Amino acid sequence: MSKPMIQVNNGQNELQISEESTSNTRRTLHQNIFGKLRPVPLQYHWTVWFDKHSNPESSTSVALTNSSSIQTQQQYTSRLTVLYEDISDIAVFYRVYNNFPWDKIRLRDTVHIFRKGVKPVWEDSENLSGGCWTFRVPKAKGQEFFHEIAILVMGNELQAAVESEHDHILGVSISIRFNTHLISVWNKLGSNERSIKILEQTIIDRLSPELRPADKTVVSSSSYFYKRHADHEGFRGAIERARSSEEE
Repeated sequence: MSKPMIQVNNGQNELQISEESTSNTRRTLHQNIFGKLRPVPLQYHWTVWFDKHSNPESSTSVALTNSSSIQTQQQYTSRLTVLYEDISDIAVFYRVYNNFPWDKIRLRDTVHIFRKGVKPVWEDSENLSGGCWTFRVPKAKGQEFFHEIAILVMGNELQAAVESEHDHILGVSISIRFNTHLISVWNKLGSNERSIKILEQTIIDRLSPELRPADKTVVSSSSYFYKRHADHEGFRGAIERARSSEEE
C-alpha cells in the first residue's frame, strides 16, 4: 500500500477545509487564539514526517555484526518520509492538516510533527537525553486529541511552560493502534523531573475537559506515562548503529 500523501492548495491563506474538519476545528479551545495570531509566524518552524511500520528482524538472540547493524539502521531511516518540510504559520498547518488522509494510515504507522531540523528518532542529537509523555487515547477521540496537542506544541504553550527549566518541546507523534492511538509529546531533558511534571500538568490543564485522561491522584491509570528514550530496550543498539553508519 502506498504511503499517505498530502495535497496542499498553495493559494495564499486559502484553507481547504471539509465540513467535518470545520466542525472539529471549531470545537478546539485554541482556535480563537490562533485566529488572532494568524498573520504572525510560529516561533519555530515544523516538519511533518511519516514513519511506515515494518516488522523487526528476528535477531533478538543473535549479536548483530557491524555491517548488518549499518544495514538495519539504513532500513529504519528509509521508513521515514518527509510529508511537509516547513510549517511556518498556523494557516500552513491547517492547509496540511485538513488535507491529510488520516483514514488511510495503517496500524502501527506513525505521523510526527517535529521542529524543523530535528528527526523523530532517539539518536538525533536533540533527542539523546530526552523522553516522551505518551497517552493511550480511545480511537474515537484520538484525532481530536492529537489536533489539540499539536496546536499546544506548535503554538508554544507547552514550550512556555518549561522555558524556566531550560527544556525544549521537540515534537508530537500519533501512532495508530487497533483500539487506541498512542500520542506522544517529546521533550529534550528526560532527567529534569520538575520539567517533566510541569509538562504533564500543562497538557492536562490545556486539553478540553472531555479529552483529559483519568486523574492519577484519584484512580490508578495506565492511560498515560512518561518514559526516557534511554530506558527503551532498543535505545543503546539504535545509538550504536547510528554511530557505525556515520563512521562508514
